[in-house]
Amino acid sequence: MSNDNQDAARSPEKHSKGENNSHIKSCQARTKELASQYAIDHLISGDQEKDITERTLLRNKRETQRQQENLERIFKLAYDSSNDKTAGDPDPDWLYHFISIAKNIHGAAMQRLWSQILKQEVSTPGSTSLKALDTLKNMTNREAQTFHRACMLACHFGNDHNKKLLTSIKVRHGILSLLRSPSNDKLALGNYQLPYSNLLVLMDLGLLLRSELESGEITLESSLAFGYQGTHYLLKPVKKGITLTYYRLSPTGQEIAKLLGMKNHEPYKESLLELLSKHFIVEKSDSSQVKVSA
Repeated sequence: MSNDNQDAARSPEKHSKGENNSHIKSCQARTKELASQYAIDHLISGDQEKDITERTLLRNKRETQRQQENLERIFKLAYDSSNDKTAGDPDPDWLYHFISIAKNIHGAAMQRLWSQILKQEVSTPGSTSLKALDTLKNMTNREAQTFHRACMLACHFGNDHNKKLLTSIKVRHGILSLLRSPSNDKLALGNYQLPYSNLLVLMDLGLLLRSELESGEITLESSLAFGYQGTHYLLKPVKKGITLTYYRLSPTGQEIAKLLGMKNHEPYKESLLELLSKHFIVEKSDSSQVKVSA
């Protein structure tokens, strides 16, 4: 092969590497870029033109501008999603606290959430506590997504409409229950991107109570009301000794969950109904039987 042909054969590889490298930055380069963005790159760039007072003023100006942009976006999102419903007057102290936090919310997804908080507070003053605002303030976008997944898997049952994460159905075996441990038919939340490590994160944030709870025994004489994401069912146990184990959202978690609305997780819903149908006659609240594939 001639030298020209060899060069031609190698050139696509060289071009490809050059292309890839143009999109890759070293940690040093990225750190310098971030420092410049926030006007704190003086020692890195070696720029001697501005003294520390000028540099401080520049950093404060950029920070104030970003905060202004954040607030303007959040209020615009709240405005766009509002309707002509009669408004209330948010408490001035609440509004001041809201603004003091919201000005530092940069991500688009979190800004949408904070706009919903504002919208709800204008519509119904007192609906979101200062504690809930402080909890949200300390949440990263990833933690907020984890909590949103938990809310998508949450259900409620009985006369208590607070959200719960069902973990298993426990069955005690009649008169032998004193001699045998109850069987435990588990619902693996980890199969739906909510492993136990994520539950611990939500517990540390104060969104989920730490103890796994157990319901009272569900009697054969009456059906148990059960709800998942706006769909209501009646559960009639097929035998005695059935209880439900679950984690319960904290009061703050319940409050924030209301802001997220309801959204089905279809694969989880199928598994949930399949599990329930093994231990209950499952009917929708309009008494039409729920058919679940085996």
